[in-house]
Amino acid sequence: MLLLILLGSASAFNSLGQAPEPFRPWSLIFPGNAFSAQLGPPVGAAAGRETRGPVTVDVIGRGTIYRDNLAKARSSAIADALQGVVEKAVGLVLSTASVVEDFHLLSDRVYNQTEAFISDYKVLAESTSGGYYRVLVRATVSLSAIQDRLQTTGVLMTDKELPMLLFFLSEQHVGQSSPTYWWGQASPGSDLSVAEKALSEYMRNKGFPITDHSEINREVDLTPEYMRPEISDDAAASLGKQLGADVVIIGGGVARYSGNVSDMNMRSIQARVSARAVRTDNGMIVASSEETKGVVNGDDGAGGRKALALSASAVAQDLTRQIISKWREDPQQAVSVGLVVKGIREYADFVRFRKHLKNDIRGVKNVHLLSITTDEAKMDVEFAGNAKTLADDLVLRPFDDLSVSIIEVSEEGVLLELIPTGMHEGQYEERITNNE
Repeated sequence: MLLLILLGSASAFNSLGQAPEPFRPWSLIFPGNAFSAQLGPPVGAAAGRETRGPVTVDVIGRGTIYRDNLAKARSSAIADALQGVVEKAVGLVLSTASVVEDFHLLSDRVYNQTEAFISDYKVLAESTSGGYYRVLVRATVSLSAIQDRLQTTGVLMTDKELPMLLFFLSEQHVGQSSPTYWWGQASPGSDLSVAEKALSEYMRNKGFPITDHSEINREVDLTPEYMRPEISDDAAASLGKQLGADVVIIGGGVARYSGNVSDMNMRSIQARVSARAVRTDNGMIVASSEETKGVVNGDDGAGGRKALALSASAVAQDLTRQIISKWREDPQQAVSVGLVVKGIREYADFVRFRKHLKNDIRGVKNVHLLSITTDEAKMDVEFAGNAKTLADDLVLRPFDDLSVSIIEVSEEGVLLELIPTGMHEGQYEERITNNE
């Protein structure tokens, strides 16, 4: 007769630092494989990826019995089960592909820190079999805490808008005497280098918006400082800001022949890709990475491209984690910037400008109207930056039928005038002369 005893009196815990519940030898009388499989969906919890509240999970843990020390084996089995609870909860938040891709990072930063995510547990049943002690544990785990940790480590995309990227990556293939780079061409084309293609595809799939540099000459005139493969951080950040990018990725890739292999028709090719991410608003480096990969191929060109793609893919993963983590943990504090708007010819113009300010200008958290008269409005703008940054963004992001003329920028705020885009330069100068 099969006898199962369910331990309904198992105690819960509020801190994993406490000792496990007392060992009960009489609980060993049921067969060892009575609970050999993990239970189904979490009890009382929706398994959707949007769930952020606590969920209850049933998991089996196993501990090895050494020298008949059942108490130690039981403790190991409970710890194993609790780690399984966290692993299962991570599976509710991440896709299987993400779990596989970031397995080593999850193992280091998430799976082994059960006390940070589990609020309580109960041992429902336990048994011994074949030198192992097994426990069936029911635990309450916080998905919100797990999501926060995954966001901090850069594995999970954040709710915060990800930065717009622009790539400045030079590339030198096997046999080339010097690197090629899109910003040094008279007319940048739409073809991407191998490294840029690998980085942009990976980071776009992770949610990053990408600036298309093939349209650059239609918007910006490149000065001589851009006509070299080693572009400076300041030059790249300045151009990136003009094109609406929040972060520029600067670096390059080099593929080189590294020797023959035993087969005379095969050659060893190595490629190194290095890149750093720089914020366009303050010039700070927020991420950097370098990787070297090698391949064996009978064709230098094909081998070089493959090696560059492999190296760039590894760099893309590394940069993505760093940028997301930094973007989330180090947001700029919103400050109040005074804004005085002149040139309001019609109230509808002001309404459109205020909507544009709130919805289209990055970093604007809120807009408070203080007063408005026939020709002037005063506002307080909650902005993640300073007055100069706000003024620059307003000039660089025009909107339909109106443009912005910055009259004065001070520590306290910005004084600007709205100019209808259809107004000729002479008409505007005449208005300024007549103080209209």
